[in-house]
Amino acid sequence: MPVLRWLTLVLLLLLLVPAGVSAQSIVNPKQTYTYEQMERDLAALEARYPDIVQVQNIGTTAYGRNIYAVGLGKGLSTSYINGSNHAREWITTNLTMEMIDVYAEDYASSGGLNMKAILDHHTMWFVPMMNPDGVTLQQRGLSAFPSSAHASLIRMNGGSRDFTRWKANARGVDLNRQFDAGWYQIRNNPGSPAHENYPGTAPHTEKEVQAVVAFTEKIDPQMAVSYHSSGEILFWNYNQRGYQLSRDRQHASWISNATGYRLMGGHSSYSGGGYTDWFIDRFKRPAFTPEVSPYVGARHVPVSYFDRIWNQNRQVGKYIAQRSHDMYRNKLRASMRDGTLIINGTTYTADPGAVILDGRTYVPVRGVLEQLGASVGWDQESRTALIRSGSTEIALPLYQREAIVNGTARALDAPVQTLNGRTMVPLRFVSETIGARVTWEQATRTVRVIQ
Repeated sequence: MPVLRWLTLVLLLLLLVPAGVSAQSIVNPKQTYTYEQMERDLAALEARYPDIVQVQNIGTTAYGRNIYAVGLGKGLSTSYINGSNHAREWITTNLTMEMIDVYAEDYASSGGLNMKAILDHHTMWFVPMMNPDGVTLQQRGLSAFPSSAHASLIRMNGGSRDFTRWKANARGVDLNRQFDAGWYQIRNNPGSPAHENYPGTAPHTEKEVQAVVAFTEKIDPQMAVSYHSSGEILFWNYNQRGYQLSRDRQHASWISNATGYRLMGGHSSYSGGGYTDWFIDRFKRPAFTPEVSPYVGARHVPVSYFDRIWNQNRQVGKYIAQRSHDMYRNKLRASMRDGTLIINGTTYTADPGAVILDGRTYVPVRGVLEQLGASVGWDQESRTALIRSGSTEIALPLYQREAIVNGTARALDAPVQTLNGRTMVPLRFVSETIGARVTWEQATRTVRVIQ
């Protein structure tokens, strides 16, 4: 009888798991995915995967809802993916949240996507719901907003209390016509706040756009994706020329082949001010706007389409992460200049010695510190160099801008890097934490370390 009861309990638990969602999943993407559900899932993801998931509040909307960014990974190189720029396109939040969940679980379980090999060196950043006010209005209507706002919301919606078609934020500004790229040439402008297309009185007036612009500048991603719906097409081109055009077309072709989405040409004269337009114009790097799902008209995409959308996009985030990391490493290598490293009068001959990376001078941890009498170890699980020099104990986490010295965090002027399999630290670290005397000769690019 106890065995029977146990089997019955297991069966009931299995029945409670939504169809198509693994027992390990946190996110259930086959539902009307609300702002509140996203908050609960983000907390659960951060709790389950504390080593690789970090959640940040990067801004607040006019009605007090938070705009969340989610970091997935441990690396210095970054990529960026957002969803729900437009309110009725909230299926893209389902997609981006599922992507975070699946990739994190794959990392933790060393699964078939091999995300660990990527996320140990790269951080994917997501803003799963850029427009939480608009999404909430589209899903729940006036009941989710103060009564004092009802009249203006109805007026912006053409007198209707049915907000199914709503795209804008709750101030009636279309966030994908708010970015400072071709903003002054935008056409089809209704002239006042509305359910769609109104670009605002100037670029970047809206809190959501301000938050995303500032955050993008902060993380400096190599590639970006802004998910929209619907139509199963892919926008990628905004005034690129030469190498930039051919490079971006190559990436767009891969995404098109993976998803089956039709490649579109240049931007329409009736649009403009989009996130990816701004990103391409600002950073001169690739950015893509996939329109997921078959065309459904002026409404949200039914959740019954989710399996199709996920199967088309399951590999897209991974590809963006891989290629973004490649771009970052190539840029770093292009900036590299060799220097000469002399330790206590002896020239260090191993490779690499002193190098200049992105304008900062780096030296190898083990090569320098062991010659200065310190012991150097490596913790593979945390990817941290462990150093002991006399009574001083130091932990150097890879890709971080800090050292832990006798239990206290100390900021570094540049992040810990790897080069040819060796851990490299900024030169200033050697003098500030070990107490060695360090000189730098600019003309000959020579580092002298004296204990």
